[in-house]
Amino acid sequence: MIGDIEGYYIYNYDEEVQKNLYQFKGCFDIELAPIFLEYFRPFLKLKYFGYYIVPAPSHKDADKERGFNHVVEIFKCLNLKMIRCVSKTNNVKQSDLKAGERAKVANHLEINDVDLSGKKILIVDDVYTTGSTVKAMINLVKSKNPKKIKVLVMSKTKDLQI
Repeated sequence: MIGDIEGYYIYNYDEEVQKNLYQFKGCFDIELAPIFLEYFRPFLKLKYFGYYIVPAPSHKDADKERGFNHVVEIFKCLNLKMIRCVSKTNNVKQSDLKAGERAKVANHLEINDVDLSGKKILIVDDVYTTGSTVKAMINLVKSKNPKKIKVLVMSKTKDLQI
């Protein structure tokens, strides 16, 4: 639980997940996208039926360099409608930041003028380390009056609860 929001994760962020995610994101290997959720896809499609996905953003320059948004590619296999309404205003790589600096990620995110009222929203991200991105996204999405918000992350560090 993140406050009053239900959160769910698939994997612990271990060496194997880290290696595969680096190959996917860092080496621009888009062909790996399906491996992350394929086994869980039927369950997740049922669990989140009727939800709209709001993916954690990368900066547009990072997406352009990579040729894709990694979070979108991981979660599109769920075949849920996706609303890309949160954007990253600065090209700050969180893995390069210390925990205290990561807590300020909200300063680098904004939500566009979108109607989420009455919608069930599923916020998704690839890795939950400090929770700063997800918490900032929850606050942004809440400002648009959705019916319900849930969070799904592909992986999380061992010592954190979602």
